[in-house]
Amino acid sequence: MNQRIRELAHEAELPTYNPEGIPTKLEKFAQLIVKECINEIAYIGKANEVFGDRTDRGGLNHILWTTETAIEKIKEHFGVEE
Repeated sequence: MNQRIRELAHEAELPTYNPEGIPTKLEKFAQLIVKECINEIAYIGKANEVFGDRTDRGGLNHILWTTETAIEKIKEHFGVEE
């Protein structure tokens, strides 16, 4: 299991020990969440390619807009509020 997954599981007070050394359901769950995040970011990237961003193409404004959009999209997708 990835060290970061272990750290997050520990923070959430979830068990991480598996004596057989095979991937746990927790690890699979974490991988699925990461894939969902990647899909959300890929969707935003495709939207930028198709529609453009109406800002400084390729400059800092473009990067900030994409980052902010990705953060909001992932939070919305998983129902995370800060």
